[in-house]
Amino acid sequence: MGTEVKQKQIKELLQKLNLSINKFAGLVYEELYGDFDEVGEQKFAEKIKKQLKRETTKEEVLDLYLDILAEQPSYQALNLDNVRSQYVNHRCLNDDITMSLTELSSELDN
Repeated sequence: MGTEVKQKQIKELLQKLNLSINKFAGLVYEELYGDFDEVGEQKFAEKIKKQLKRETTKEEVLDLYLDILAEQPSYQALNLDNVRSQYVNHRCLNDDITMSLTELSSELDN
């Protein structure tokens, strides 16, 4: 899907869910570390702010954030009908077809 698209999705979801970066950082921090640490959450919030702006942020990190948002009751209450897409490699598709589908998906995202 692409880093920029996922960053945009996260920002839009945070806005729809009325979540600040700080509150979201608290959710992510708790999910990852199972702990409440106010200082750690504040540092994590700064990290997330940077990750939502940088082009070099790994898509896996953004996928994790999207998954955490999708698990929230307020997300489910929005009834957005969004389905989290996930690529599953399959041996019946050769590399040319996979590349063509990837390009088509990128075009559709824009």
